[in-house]
Parts: sequence; C-alpha cells; structure tokens
Amino acid sequence: MSSMKMTENAGALEDQLRRAEQRIEALKARVEKADRELSEKTNLHLQTVEELSLAKLIIDQSPVILFRRKAGPTGTKPTLEYVSDNLRRFGYAPQDFLEEKIRFADIVHEDDIERLRDEINGYAESDVEEYTQYYRVLTKDGEERWVEDQTSVVRDNQGNKIHNQGILIDITERRLAEEKLKKSEEKFRRVVETAGEGFVLMDQELKIVDVNNAYCQMIGYSREELKGRHVLDLATDEFRSFMSANREMFLSREQRNLEGEVVSKDGRVIPVLIHGSTLRDDHGK
Repeated sequence: MSSMKMTENAGALEDQLRRAEQRIEALKARVEKADRELSEKTNLHLQTVEELSLAKLIIDQSPVILFRRKAGPTGTKPTLEYVSDNLRRFGYAPQDFLEEKIRFADIVHEDDIERLRDEINGYAESDVEEYTQYYRVLTKDGEERWVEDQTSVVRDNQGNKIHNQGILIDITERRLAEEKLKKSEEKFRRVVETAGEGFVLMDQELKIVDVNNAYCQMIGYSREELKGRHVLDLATDEFRSFMSANREMFLSREQRNLEGEVVSKDGRVIPVLIHGSTLRDDHGK
C-alpha cells in the first residue's frame, strides 16, 4: 500500500473517531439532562408526598372532617368517595362509610333528617354552588353532637356537577353556649319587662334600641314610636342643653346617676332620676 493511501485511510479513521466522540458526548449530555430531570421530578414527587402526609396529619388531628361525595340526580342517595380519618372522633371507622356498611344519613338525628333532605334537594334544584347546614348527628355511643356542614359543588369542564365536597365542624360547645346565652337573655328580658322602672337601651349615638313597657307607659309612646329616636329628643330644652354640654363627661363613666326632665307624648314634663351604665362585649367594645 502506498504511503498516500495509508495517509488517506488514517485521516478517514480519525474523522470517524471524531464523529463517534461527538455522538458519545451528545449522548452523555442527553443522559445527564435526563438524570437531572428525573432527579428533579423525584425530588418534587418526594416533596409532594411529604406535603400531603403533613396535610393529612394536620387534618386527622383537627376537629374539621373533610368529605367528598359523587353527585347524582336530585333525590338519589349520594355515594361517599372520601372522608377524613378524624371521623373517628364520632366513634366511626371511615372505611365503613366508604364500603356503605353504614350511610351518613343513618347517623343524622331523626328530628333533623327530613329537614336536612329537603334542604339538600332544594339547593340542588336551585343549582346553588355553596351552602351551609346545621344539624345533629349521633356518635357511635349515642351522644348528640351539633355540626356545621359547609358544602360546595365541583363541576367538570362542561359545567356538569360531578362531586359535592366540603367540611364538617363539631360546633356542640358553641351551640350549648348560644343556648345558654339565649336563656340568659330571655331571663333578662323578663326581668326588664316586669320591672316598675323605665328601661332604655341605647347605641353609641344615644339612639333608642329598645325600651320596656314601664318606660312606654311613663311617657305615652309605643315601643315602635321610640325605637330609632335620639333619647335627647324626649328631653326638655334645659335638660337637652345640659346633656349636650356634658355628654363626653357622662359617657366616659361606666356608671352614672343624674336627675333630669323628659316630655311625654301629651306634653307633660316628667322629672326623672336616671341610673345609667355602659354595656360592653367580650372584647371590651
């Protein structure tokens, strides 16, 4: 073989080796890129799993129960697809509901179930997107618990209802407190209504919010005529001027006692001894 031929063969071989090395480098780059993408996806997946596990832990330890049920035609029995594990707070295993060994309607108080069904059917027929209901459920031990049910509708891309999902909150303690407060208010109103002294409840602007029968009888106006009026509209000119000049001083006191004069509906001037006090809410307002 001539030296020229050998040189040409060597050049061709070097060219092939160079192209092979380039292909190898390109393949290495693609492999490295694939490894990076796989690593990023793996890390993202692990992060997502960790976040979901943390979210589940928080939910399971909270008093808020999550649920998701398949939407069906009005009047049909809904199929529960998910309920959080903290349903066990009521003594029930979530799996029993998912396997329909027990239905949610089975644990609703018998005095509430008919109203609850009517409300749900009404919301479905009215195509309401979100609604809140209040009712009682029975724990596995037979204890009554009040719950607040916040439900929302889930739709597909075509706008069809596919799920109803939401949360259940145990509000038993709040409900008991409200009932206790209601009874206390009713007792207070009975005391006020049967008192011989006139009673006036005013807002911060001194406009009348409520009065008792004794006050109405004293000045000759009905409760409806008095509500919304400024209390000083009923005072004599002299007493109104005195109160206007000393308003801030009197309102700054929690308790106040003073004498004054009011004008009845028929024009009579009635001397009054006033015992006033400021009522505040739980936040001191």
